[in-house]
Amino acid sequence: MKKKIFIGSGIILIAVIIVAALLFYPSIRFFTEKETVQVDHTLTLMLGGGGNSGIIIGDSAVVVIDTKMMGSSKDLYKLAKANAGLKPIIVVNTHYHSDHVNGNKYFKGDKIYIGNYNREFLQKNIEAENQPTDFVNDSLSINIGGEVIHLYNLGQAHTLNDLVVYLENHKVLFTGDLIFNHVNPVLKDESGARVTQWIKVLDIIINRWGNCTIVPGHGKVGGIEMAQSMRKYFVDMTTAAQYPTKEDQIKEKYKDWMKVLNMSSPEKTIKYIKMYETNK
Repeated sequence: MKKKIFIGSGIILIAVIIVAALLFYPSIRFFTEKETVQVDHTLTLMLGGGGNSGIIIGDSAVVVIDTKMMGSSKDLYKLAKANAGLKPIIVVNTHYHSDHVNGNKYFKGDKIYIGNYNREFLQKNIEAENQPTDFVNDSLSINIGGEVIHLYNLGQAHTLNDLVVYLENHKVLFTGDLIFNHVNPVLKDESGARVTQWIKVLDIIINRWGNCTIVPGHGKVGGIEMAQSMRKYFVDMTTAAQYPTKEDQIKEKYKDWMKVLNMSSPEKTIKYIKMYETNK
C-alpha cells in the first residue's frame, strides 16, 4: 500500500514539475536568451537577455542603448568595452525598468541618459548602483563621428518618460518598450502606463519614422508594421474593454502573441484599460 502511495505521489510530483516547466519556460527564456547581431562594423545589436540593446561605435565615442539585466548585462558591458578601447562610453536608458537599466552599474564614471523622470521617483525605483546621471527633457543630439544619435523624450506612454533613440546615418530607431514585437505589453500603473497616450505616441512614431528599421524593446527587429500592430492591439483591447461581447473574438486575434507569466496577456491588458482608462 505504501509503495502505491509513493508511486502515486511521484507521478503527481512529476506532473507538477512538467506543468510548471511549461508555464515558466517561455518567460524565463524571454528574459535570459539572447542573440548578438552584427549589423555592420559600427553597429551591433544584442537582442534579448532583458530589453533589446545596441552598441554604436563612433570615431570619438561608443554609445550603448539599454543595459539589460542579470548575466546578460555583464556580457553587454564586456562587448561594449572591447569595442570602445580608450574611447568614452555613453549610455542611454530608454526607460527605467530593471531589464533595461540593471547593467548601468558596469558603466561607472560614464554619462547615462534617461528621460526627465523625477529624481526621487528614480531613487525609489532603481537601485543606487544603477542610477542614471543625466536627463533628457525634450531632445538631445550626440555626434560621435560617423553617426549622429538623436534622443527624443516622447513623454508618457509605457512609463512617465519614454525615450526613443534614432541613428541618423543608419536610419534605425530604438523604441524601448513603446513597441513589443508580438509580445503582450506590460502595463503598470506605478510606471505611469496609459494606453490612450501610448496610442498617440505610436502615431508619432508611425508618422515620423515610417521608413526606418525599428529595434523594439522586446522581440525581433522589423519595420514600421510593428508600430502599426502595437497600435492596433491597443485599439482592439480598448474595444474589448468597452464591449465585453467582443472580447473573445478580439483575444483570438492575438493568440500567437507571447504572454509573460503573471505580467502580460490580453486579459491583463483589457483589465488594465477597464481600470485606468475607460472609467475616467
